[in-house]
Order: sequence, then structure tokens, then C-alpha cells
Amino acid sequence: MRITVIFSGLFRVLIGVEREDLDVPDGATVELLSDILRKKHQNLHLEKSKTYFMINCRLSMRNRILAEGDQVQVFQLLAGG
Repeated sequence: MRITVIFSGLFRVLIGVEREDLDVPDGATVELLSDILRKKHQNLHLEKSKTYFMINCRLSMRNRILAEGDQVQVFQLLAGG
């Protein structure tokens, strides 16, 4: 099944692209996608406590099953003072 991954902020800078289309297995979850992205882009540090995923503009849990054509945005929340 094919999905589109949209990289935001630091992730976009680290891998040098804004988005990419990926083939993932049927029944793949956000957690599996996270593993696939870590293996494909070894300079991405997708820490569970800091990394968030939005699927089709809605915040998603890592156990959500992806569907054909989903757009998945990957981002980290940053804080500063």
C-alpha cells in the first residue's frame, strides 16, 4: 500500500526532502512506519516521547493502522525559553 510521508521542521532539514511516497505492508501501523523511517533515514532520531504523527491532518496514536493514500506528517514538538 502506498502512503505519503511529510517531514516537518528538523526532520525535513536532516533528510533534505519535504515529502516522500512509501510502500508499506497492508495493515502497517504508525509504529511500523516509524521503524521503517528509522531504518531508511538513519540520521532521524524518532524518539517516542518527542515525535508525533498526524494522519490526514489529525493527530494519531502509534497503534493506528494506515490506509492506502494516507498522508502522514512527522514532526517534533520543540520548547524554548
